[in-house]
Amino acid sequence: MSIKKWSYDEFVAFLLIYISNVDMDFAEEEKAMIRLNTGEDTFDRMVAVFDAMSDYKAYETIIAYKDMYYPTQEEKAKLIEKMQDLFHADAEFNIMEKELLHFLERMM
Repeated sequence: MSIKKWSYDEFVAFLLIYISNVDMDFAEEEKAMIRLNTGEDTFDRMVAVFDAMSDYKAYETIIAYKDMYYPTQEEKAKLIEKMQDLFHADAEFNIMEKELLHFLERMM
């Protein structure tokens, strides 16, 4: 799967999978939310892609899509809202998740 040809749903699934793994606990609630937002097939494909990457490569991949999927503040805000929703999916918005969200807000 070519990284630069992902659909918006594939990108969102990948981003949400990436942030779900920050606390080393990919909760069932988080998985269910990603599946609901992007579809079962997309979720499964993007989990496989994520599992094959290093954390740094995954981060680089997210940043590489800036011009395509979040070039404006409004589009960036939509993605941040999706991330916040996911962080609350398992009813535990922990310090690691908060720090990652803050980091990505600055870097995106």
